[in-house]
Amino acid sequence: MNIIYEVEVIKGGRTITEPQYETDDYYAVTAFAETIDEAAKKATRFMIDYLEEEKGLSRNDAYALLSLAGDLKIAEVVDVPHMLVSMHIPKDIFK
Repeated sequence: MNIIYEVEVIKGGRTITEPQYETDDYYAVTAFAETIDEAAKKATRFMIDYLEEEKGLSRNDAYALLSLAGDLKIAEVVDVPHMLVSMHIPKDIFK
């Protein structure tokens, strides 16, 4: 399989500790940890940070929105002890 992707560095943008990405349809954050539970908690916190900083939501409103529209995905479990979880949120809910 061949994959082609484009990476754009945004100078002066937000500081992130782990990879985040977006497509035309959604924004996503990723989180590594030693357990899936820890990684899911980190991904949720990273997405709350994004919603607070980029969309102007309060932390409580961001958390409530994620409980309805956030999509946690187990992305990798084979690289023990490093578990990877991502959280996606559809962009169209902000229109």
